[in-house]
Amino acid sequence: MTRTTTRRQREVQHFVTDNRRLFPFAGLFLLGVTVGVAVYLTAGDTAASVIAEAVTPAQAGWPAALWDGLFAPLCMLAALYLLGLWGCGAPFILAVPPIHGLGLGVTEAHLYATGTPGVLTVACRVMPVGLLTAALLTMACAESLRLSVTVSRLLIPDDPRTLPKNGFRLYSLRFALFLGAAVAIALLDAGLRAIT
Repeated sequence: MTRTTTRRQREVQHFVTDNRRLFPFAGLFLLGVTVGVAVYLTAGDTAASVIAEAVTPAQAGWPAALWDGLFAPLCMLAALYLLGLWGCGAPFILAVPPIHGLGLGVTEAHLYATGTPGVLTVACRVMPVGLLTAALLTMACAESLRLSVTVSRLLIPDDPRTLPKNGFRLYSLRFALFLGAAVAIALLDAGLRAIT
């Protein structure tokens, strides 16, 4: 029993150590969701109606639903890719998870306010897609921050460090994989919209 518990503790410690860069971004995402819900709850009737129009999905068919699900993650991935190449991009990279969380929080609060159909929509479509997108953006943020910090160190005079061999190629390949995952999530979102 003690041996199993010790092994599990070591596995948890290894997981936390290996993924330590992801936890701050996950916390920033949750902060954004909380702020989004608070913004919707404290908005007046006029502001709430404007927010409701902004978060209500368009009913224009499969291509439009696919584009709706892909547009925001695509913009954020492009921004993260470029910010990773910039030595001063770290503060801006930290802003991406709260922005995504803010939009998700406002959307969830609006749908919850519509009653049972809204709660079912959140449970069946918004939450799974939102969490998958958040996980994707969290990994992209960690990758972008890593390269941005490396580039900023290269700008320090007399610093012996250099960019790792094939560093830019690996960075671009990872973002290509993130792009593929974003397309898969958008297809899932479009499919769930068609079902619900």
